[in-house]
Amino acid sequence: MHWISKILIVLLLALPACSGVDSVTKKRWSNSENTISIVDMTSKDFRLMDAGSKLQGAIEETLEMTGYILAGKNARYHLKYKIIEFDEGNRMARIATMGMADSAKAQLRVKAALYDNGNMVGAWEVDSWVSGGITGGSEDNLYDFAAKEIADHLRGDF
Repeated sequence: MHWISKILIVLLLALPACSGVDSVTKKRWSNSENTISIVDMTSKDFRLMDAGSKLQGAIEETLEMTGYILAGKNARYHLKYKIIEFDEGNRMARIATMGMADSAKAQLRVKAALYDNGNMVGAWEVDSWVSGGITGGSEDNLYDFAAKEIADHLRGDF
């Protein structure tokens, strides 16, 4: 029984670190006015459209931490994004392989750009993934990680 508890503690500490996000910054800008609108430019493929709407919800939630105020078409800034690649992976395979199988990994790749009065002032490509953990990682983490990365760029943290 003593060894089982040690193994469980090691698993609880080691496995949650099986997810991450990465991005590429193209350009920087300064934030002088804080109204923004979000435009989903994802293609009409149903799987991508569903992922696009989930990402938009996650972005709207994380905008609270950026200092931007969500506005309509009259906003000064327009955040446009397009989901390039989405693969929900296989959660059961992630659990079974403890995140070791790349084929089970959930992946989301998004291109995002910030426009100021019609002029692009910043562009990013954000890669988000979930590869494992004790519970196999949630697909919702894909959207949360990508939205947080986009919000960090909007704040100018990169």
